[in-house]
Amino acid sequence: MPLHTLALEFLPPGSKVLSISALGQGNINDTYAVACEGQQDMVLQRLNHLIFTEPEAVMHNIDKVCRFLNTQNTEIYTPAPLLTSTGQNLLRDSDGNYWRAFPMIGNIYTPDAVKDADEAFEIARGYGSFSRALFNFPATELRETLPGFHDTLKRWNAYQQILQADPVGRRAECIAETEAIAAMLPIFEKIHALKQSGAVPLRVTHNDTKSGNVLLDKDSGKAVAIIDLDTLMPGVLLSDFGDLVRTAASNQYEDDPDTEAMQIRVEILENLRTGFLEPLQDVLRETERQYLNTGALWIVGEQALRFFSDHLAGDRYYKIKYPGHNLVRARNQIRLFQLLRDHLNGF
Repeated sequence: MPLHTLALEFLPPGSKVLSISALGQGNINDTYAVACEGQQDMVLQRLNHLIFTEPEAVMHNIDKVCRFLNTQNTEIYTPAPLLTSTGQNLLRDSDGNYWRAFPMIGNIYTPDAVKDADEAFEIARGYGSFSRALFNFPATELRETLPGFHDTLKRWNAYQQILQADPVGRRAECIAETEAIAAMLPIFEKIHALKQSGAVPLRVTHNDTKSGNVLLDKDSGKAVAIIDLDTLMPGVLLSDFGDLVRTAASNQYEDDPDTEAMQIRVEILENLRTGFLEPLQDVLRETERQYLNTGALWIVGEQALRFFSDHLAGDRYYKIKYPGHNLVRARNQIRLFQLLRDHLNGF
């Protein structure tokens, strides 16, 4: 089905589409900006059902959360999906692809990387405000769209099997990395124990808290909206803060080959924590506050484990641009874990 025809499915009868252009550089979904005549522009998106194998569950979660947020007095906007003429928020085309649409928000920008401490504070405050607005939402009403996503001990057991089997003969070249990953196990076990005991409670979590999923106002620089809710699931807030740190605290990207040049941007790291906590001060449990930094180590370590597992398995999950790309990524996460551990003085 042509994009123009798909776009009209989410617009009132008689609407006119002026133009459609690719939007962003997402690795999972295909996203388009749709300019409309006489009404708000919109975002049209193909949901990748090879990654999200239950598209209806994804949209169930988004619909539930957006409906709830519409009843809350929150400064952070979360755009709700538009409906087709038949009242559906998901459209399946003749090729079996799934499409949805959202209203376009104007006068905003999405930072690909955090440029300074002020921006770090505002991005983190945006995610903290999003979490605060959902504090009274029953997380168990959400479906687990990516089962076991942050079950790190399950990932650890899968890694051990790959390490033992050594299917493509890469283990002997990676002794240092194997030792570094082994040193992360106490963090994984600590987080598992905290979750199992209920010391850190189940909450609604975003699970992809990179800087590009916060929309900032071009004039004020303030966070105005949180987007990309495909990974909304029940979880613990430690993981959302952890992913924020993982993607923003370093001075370089996760696949930079010069891992020795990596440094922690200390002021940015501090502002990530301050900004995230500010909207949550009156509701956060003391255990959540106490183990927030542990959450950062957890998620960085988990991502190191994922990259390294995929390298040993023969690059079966993550797309690579050259041989050894996943090993470079793993080394970056290992280095970041070690720098954070030293800066935070353990856990």
